[in-house]
Amino acid sequence: MFDAWLAELRAHPPDVLIGANFDKQGGVGNHIQSIRRYSSLRVEPAPSDKLMASLRIHDFQSELRQSFLEFAPRGIRVLHSHVFPWFIEWCRKHQESGVRWVHTYHNMYFPEFGKQGLEPWQKEMNHVLVNDARHADVRISVSRWQSAFLEKEYGIPTIYLPNGVDVSLSDRADANRFIRKTGLSRFVLYAGRNDPVKNPADFVRLALCLPQHAFVMIGHDLTLEILRTEWEVGAPKNLYLYGSASRGEVQDALAACSILVVTSKREGLPTLVLEAMTHRKAVVVPDDAGCMEAVGQGKFGFIYRQGDLDDLAAKTLSALADTNLGPRARERVLAEYDWRVVAPKLDALYRGEVSCSK
Repeated sequence: MFDAWLAELRAHPPDVLIGANFDKQGGVGNHIQSIRRYSSLRVEPAPSDKLMASLRIHDFQSELRQSFLEFAPRGIRVLHSHVFPWFIEWCRKHQESGVRWVHTYHNMYFPEFGKQGLEPWQKEMNHVLVNDARHADVRISVSRWQSAFLEKEYGIPTIYLPNGVDVSLSDRADANRFIRKTGLSRFVLYAGRNDPVKNPADFVRLALCLPQHAFVMIGHDLTLEILRTEWEVGAPKNLYLYGSASRGEVQDALAACSILVVTSKREGLPTLVLEAMTHRKAVVVPDDAGCMEAVGQGKFGFIYRQGDLDDLAAKTLSALADTNLGPRARERVLAEYDWRVVAPKLDALYRGEVSCSK
């Protein structure tokens, strides 16, 4: 099947080959799928969705890696890399053949991404992002703060082009569908994975602080047992653990919730926050650069001092009482973050109408 995929690329090369297409449920995966949907060019993922349905990520990191590295992208106009080192390595190798290489920086791995420091694979990704991705013809940063950070810390100039929001997907959400499934109609929402950087324990502590309000946690591996053993917190009666959810289910939850609370220690530019704003929901975020950028430094959301549970509770109550920010927040998303606004700018980069100096 792998050889058949390569043969198809040779026979019918797309305008843009984008990868690596591994992160099915996360922000990067959604980002890649939205580019495919909204670009005016023919964009194909690497590996293809069909291929990923039958193979594992490990297969591409091991026995198939060399075969792909040797594949020459003849007829493909643009290579667009995201995150994964082997795909960045391949793009850099074939850049000299004349194909245009675009790389998007989503976020670096900071110490907050680990409980006891970064894992070796995270350090490898940082090394590749700093030392290899910098050679792309066009380097994109999804946030303004990261663009400034990369320039200052590593001398890497980038073009700001934000994470897009699939507004049409958000607008198709059905609050009643989520309400019927859970029996909850007014609640504070958390949606994220079980990960140190997402800091789910603080959301549980918030629920403990505000027993008069309902709280819902959506995310893979967020169970009573994991909260107790890995995070040393017990779930109160007012906290509903939903478990894993599809992208559509998350949109339904955003439509049904009263507010969204994010407790992350670090974010690049949190698409989830922008999606909540699309739903006209008040949002509460920590004083992290990416989160603050998403809410316009407090113009379109509530910012709390990270690590200050009392301030988090106070801002949550303020958000629950707010009736003004939601409509203005949606207008901000439509003006700057809607994929229908972002995609034409990306297409201009693909076509070489905008360059990025080395």
